[in-house]
Amino acid sequence: MGGPAPQKPTHRQRQGVPLLALAAIGVVFGDIGTSPLYALKATLALGGADATSPAHVMGALSLMVWALFFVIGFKYISLLMRADNGGEGGLLALLSLTRSREDEAGGPAGRWLLWTALAGAALLYGDGIITPAISVLSAMGGLEPAHEARHAHWVVVASAFIVIGVFLTQRFGSGRIGWLVGPLMLAWFVLIAVLGVRGILAEPGVLTAFSPTWGIALIGEAPGVAFLMLGGVVLCLTGGEALYADMGHFGRRAITLAWWVVVCPSLLASYFGQGAAVLADPTSAANPFFALVPDGMRISMVVIATLAAIIASQAIISGVFSTTRQLAQHGVIPPLKVVHTSDVEGQIFIPAANMLMAIACVLVVLLFGSAAALAGAYGLAVTGVMAISTVLFSVVARRRWRWSWWLIGPLAGTVLSVDLLFLSANAFKVLDGGWMPLLVAAVILILVGTWRQGMRLVNRGRLEDGLPLDRFVESLKDGAIERWPGTGVFFARSTQITPVTIRKLHRHVPGFPETILIVYLQPLGVPRVPYQQRLRLDALGQGVWMAFVRFGYLQQPDVPAMVRDAVERGLPTDPNTLTYWIRRDQVAIAGDHRGMARWRTAVFAYLLRNATVLPDMLDLPPRRTVEVGMRAPL
Repeated sequence: MGGPAPQKPTHRQRQGVPLLALAAIGVVFGDIGTSPLYALKATLALGGADATSPAHVMGALSLMVWALFFVIGFKYISLLMRADNGGEGGLLALLSLTRSREDEAGGPAGRWLLWTALAGAALLYGDGIITPAISVLSAMGGLEPAHEARHAHWVVVASAFIVIGVFLTQRFGSGRIGWLVGPLMLAWFVLIAVLGVRGILAEPGVLTAFSPTWGIALIGEAPGVAFLMLGGVVLCLTGGEALYADMGHFGRRAITLAWWVVVCPSLLASYFGQGAAVLADPTSAANPFFALVPDGMRISMVVIATLAAIIASQAIISGVFSTTRQLAQHGVIPPLKVVHTSDVEGQIFIPAANMLMAIACVLVVLLFGSAAALAGAYGLAVTGVMAISTVLFSVVARRRWRWSWWLIGPLAGTVLSVDLLFLSANAFKVLDGGWMPLLVAAVILILVGTWRQGMRLVNRGRLEDGLPLDRFVESLKDGAIERWPGTGVFFARSTQITPVTIRKLHRHVPGFPETILIVYLQPLGVPRVPYQQRLRLDALGQGVWMAFVRFGYLQQPDVPAMVRDAVERGLPTDPNTLTYWIRRDQVAIAGDHRGMARWRTAVFAYLLRNATVLPDMLDLPPRRTVEVGMRAPL
C-alpha cells in the first residue's frame, strides 16, 4: 500500500517539538480552544423541552467526546495530516496533490476538483467572518444572564467595537505579539481545565459520559432530537481545519503533541464540568461555561475569555489572508496588495480582504446579536469544509498513493458519512442563520467565475492572434529595427507568444532596447520552490532573453532579486538602469457583449480596475516602471 513520502524536517521543526507545540497551542488551537464558550450551550438549546434531563445532557456530552476523538483525533491528525504538499496542508495543498497532467491541461476532472476546492475555500471566508463575531459575543455574554435570544444592546455594541479593534490591529502583524500567544492560550487551557475539574468534583458521575452508550441511548430513544443536537455538537470541532492548514508552520509531531497532551484533555474537562453544572442546576444550561466561574471571578473571566476570542480570531483571519494570496497566485481572483508584516514568510496582511471582512463581521454582530443566533451559521460553514476535505483526501489517496478501492471505500465512506451527517443536521438551520455562509460562498464563487471568464476572453484573442516569439526574435536579425542602449523587462503570459507589451511598444515607438528580458512567472503546485530552482535563464538570440521565475503558492516572486541573479548568470545589463514595461488592461463593454452577460462584464471591469497591478504586487521600483494601457472589448 502506497503512502506519502516522508518529509525532511524544516528549520523551524528542528527547533524542538515541545517549543513548536507551545506555539501551535496559540496559533493552531485558538479557534477550537474557545468553542467551550458556546458549544454545549448551543447543543442543549437544540434538545427541546427535555434538554436539561440527565439523559439528554449525558448523551450530548458523549456525542461531543466521540466527535472530538473521531473527527479531530482520527480524521485530521491520523489521516489528513498524512497528505502534505511539501510539508504544507490545507484545501489548496490537497488540490495540488490531486491534480494530474490531464487536469492541468483543463480536463473535466480537473475542473471538477478545482471548483470543489474553491467551494471549500469560499466557505472558509464565511468561517473567517463568523469566528470573531461568535467568539467575542460568547465572551461578552458572560456579563449578563443569557436567558434572552439577544444580548443587551450595550453588549452587542461593545462586541462590535472589539471586533473593529481586532481588524484594525491586523496591519501591525501577528509577529509583534506572537511570542505572547502561545503562553496566553496555554494559560487559557489550564484555566478552563481547572474550572472543569471543579465542576466534575461536584458531580463525578458525569465522567460516565465517556462511554458511547449514552450517545447511542439518546439516538435510540429520541433520534430526531439527537439528530438536531448534532448541529450544536459540531461546534466543538470548530478550528479542526486549522490543524491541517497550519501543519507546515509547526509540523505534524508538534500539533499532535499539543492536541493529546494539552488541548484535548482541557476541552474534555471543560465540557464535562459544564455538563456537571447543568446536572446540578438545569438553569445553568443558559450559559454553562460561566456557570463554572465563581461570582468573584466573573468580570476577570470575561476579560480573559475576550482575549482568548481575539487570539482565536487572529488565527482564522491570518488563515483567510493566506488563502486569499494562494487563490490570487492560482489566478482565480484578482491580484491584491500583500503587505509582509515581518521577515517571517507567511506573516502577511491584505488590506482589501481585511476591510471587507471587518465590515461583514460587524454587520453579522449587529444583525444576529448573540452567539446562540450565530450557531447555525457557524455549523454549516464548518461541516461544508469538513466534507470537501474528505472528498479531496480520497482522490489524493487513490491518485497519489495508489491506495486500493477496498481500503478507500470503507474508510472514506465512514468518514464522509459522519461529515454528511453533521452537514445535514446543520442544513435544517439555513433559515436561522445558515444562509449567511452560503451567501458569502455564493458571492465569492460568482466573482471567481466572472474573473476567470473575463480574463479568458481578454487573453483569448491576444494569444490566438499574437506574434510567435521565435518569429519576433527572427525579425531582429536584419537590423532594420532600431535598438537603443539599455534593458527592457517585459512580462509574458505565454512562453510561445511575444508579450503584448512588446508589440504595443513597437507600434508606437520605432525601436527596442538593446537587451530584452522576457519574464514568465511560473506558479507551481508546491508550497515553496528552493532558491536554486527559482530561476531558469535562456538566451534566445539577438539580445533577447527568457527568464522562467518559479515560485510556490506560499511565496511572492521577487523580480528585482531575480534580475540580479540573472546578471550573475550572464545577462548583460546593469540592474540599476533597466526599465520594467508593464501591461495594464482596461475593459470596453461592447454593445453586443458576446462574451459575458452585461452585468458580469460590468463586475469584471470593476474587479480589473481595482486589481493590484504588477508594480505593486512585485514591488517593482516606481521610477523605472512604465505602464502601457490596453483596452479590450468584451
